[in-house]
Amino acid sequence: MFRRARWRLTLLYITLFAIALGVFVAVFYVGFATVMAPDFDIDPELTNAQAADAAYQATIERIALALAVAYVIAVALVSVVAWVLASRTLRPIREAHLRQRRFVADASHEIRTPLAAIRATAEESAGPDASPADIRAALSRIADSADGLSRLTNDLLLLARSDEGLRDRRVDPVDLSVLTAEALEELADANGLPVRPEVRLVADLLVGADADEIRRVLINLVDNAIRYGGESGRVTVATSGTEREAIVEVQDAGPGIAEADLAQIFEPFYRVRADAGTPDGSGLGLAIARSLVERNGGRLTVASQPGIGSAFRLVLPRFR
Repeated sequence: MFRRARWRLTLLYITLFAIALGVFVAVFYVGFATVMAPDFDIDPELTNAQAADAAYQATIERIALALAVAYVIAVALVSVVAWVLASRTLRPIREAHLRQRRFVADASHEIRTPLAAIRATAEESAGPDASPADIRAALSRIADSADGLSRLTNDLLLLARSDEGLRDRRVDPVDLSVLTAEALEELADANGLPVRPEVRLVADLLVGADADEIRRVLINLVDNAIRYGGESGRVTVATSGTEREAIVEVQDAGPGIAEADLAQIFEPFYRVRADAGTPDGSGLGLAIARSLVERNGGRLTVASQPGIGSAFRLVLPRFR
């Protein structure tokens, strides 16, 4: 992010300097052409030396006037352009600052919830009337809250590190269809897969990406499709490819996502529905998924229609 901002600022400064120099040259040229026009009013009784001196003085005065006009116009125009460019440059920085403040506030809220549960449970179990069974139950609840807090902390660290990029890491070509099959198998081993997705895989989809990171993204997408897939439980996982791109699409037949939510579902801690029937989660999964995909040079998008379902599309450049 900072590398892109540095290049952008450099280009803006070069553009600003070029505009200033161009305006100054244009105005000075017009002024100098006007100065050199032979319209001096010379007294015929003056000697040649006096006439030349008068012409010289008039020329110097007009050149000075042309320079002053060019300077004022150039400064005025550059000031306006600088104001516009500064506003455009600071806008993403301001938006990033606001996102950071919102992220810190949301993270603090998410961390405070398990901490409050741990404290309340510990205080309750420390009472004089607590029985051994009550203490064991309290310790079990404390352990569950601590596990949740640990998962949240790990997700926050992964999200923070996902912006580092892969410049200093060597990645070997991997088959995206193989990664998809491995992700489905790993998810089945962990959760039992209450719904068996319909799978359509295309062979020889080599991509230059971190296998572990892309596998994590695929597990997240399929898990979300199963959990939010609605009563039909129909989930489709398909790979395809073009000459330059390898594609995985995970589609469900769930309730879909409202258009107002589509632009925000990849934001940290954002959840489309937060009612009692919503599956558990911190709202970091999709944010981490998109960051990991972009870190590997790809993109993650979503298309959805309420009442019909959602389709998440992961696109990576093919390995060449």
